[in-house]
Amino acid sequence: MDFLGELIALGIDAIIVGVCTRLYLNCSWSINLIERAQRLGINPEIKNLSDEEKKYTICQGDVKAVGKSVKSSGSQDYSGVILRRSIMEHAIARNASGFWADQKNVIHVSHNVVPFVLKKGKFTIEILDPVSAELLDLDTVYNQFENSTLSVMDHIIGFFNGVRQRGIETTEELLKEGTPLTAIGEVMVNHSGYLQMSPPSAGYPYYLTTMPVSSLIRKLEEQQSTYRWLTLLFGSIGVVLGVIVVKKWWTLKELRLKEEEKKRRLEETRRERRRNARDGRELSDNELCVACRVNPKEIIILHCGHVCLCEDCSEGVKDTCPVCRSPIVSKAAAFI
Repeated sequence: MDFLGELIALGIDAIIVGVCTRLYLNCSWSINLIERAQRLGINPEIKNLSDEEKKYTICQGDVKAVGKSVKSSGSQDYSGVILRRSIMEHAIARNASGFWADQKNVIHVSHNVVPFVLKKGKFTIEILDPVSAELLDLDTVYNQFENSTLSVMDHIIGFFNGVRQRGIETTEELLKEGTPLTAIGEVMVNHSGYLQMSPPSAGYPYYLTTMPVSSLIRKLEEQQSTYRWLTLLFGSIGVVLGVIVVKKWWTLKELRLKEEEKKRRLEETRRERRRNARDGRELSDNELCVACRVNPKEIIILHCGHVCLCEDCSEGVKDTCPVCRSPIVSKAAAFI
């Protein structure tokens, strides 16, 4: 295919542009939602909110466990309400170019969550399903790396397999008690009359962050700006690739048209020359075309080898030889 490389590059570029555009629109959508969201605990109260406003509200307060908090297994000095423990394998892998590069593989991730509320003065709200938050800020309280002990045979096998294990890293992240937290989600009142916040049922982003609202918006705006420039960059590359493809297609089309015109003129010149060669002498029956019985035999049929048609009649005979009925593989000019 004439444009295979360009079309593959154009397709990859279109995918990147689509992803960047979607992320840019998601950031714009999230910023707009946060800016329109009401802030509970300041103004207004929950009873003054409409059902639509309750679907996306902002709450701020200090983290407080309901009951017993969870402690880090690696560092008992820290306690909190959400403990995320991850185990990651570190290795060195040989890439396609033959060089060795660092590689990380997540082996296991677990969460230990206890019920907790955000408390600010007399205002209290319970946070539900915090692990599903799109943004969940946790502090790293424990990190340990254990080097792998490899034998000579392990090194040899790793060399041929292209992967050498370096070690195992264990990390614990904790949402500590007393941490100021900004929660953005859907608010409701349970059957006991207590406020609760959960992931928005309308599909809006759910945030649990230690940043204030202004910093969160600033962070989203920075991401929005990055995705906008990436969209413009790869969009421009796509336009350039499109112009290259169109220009190449047009050039090839012009060449084909010129080649076809050249062939047509040569064909007309050759036919005219043959017509002139036919005039001026009488032909015997053996020299006449078996189809029209007027023009001389000019075409040989392969594979049977019969010279039995003039050039004009050969255009209409495509399947079998008119003499022996053998299948026609090809035809060529015969000079007798």
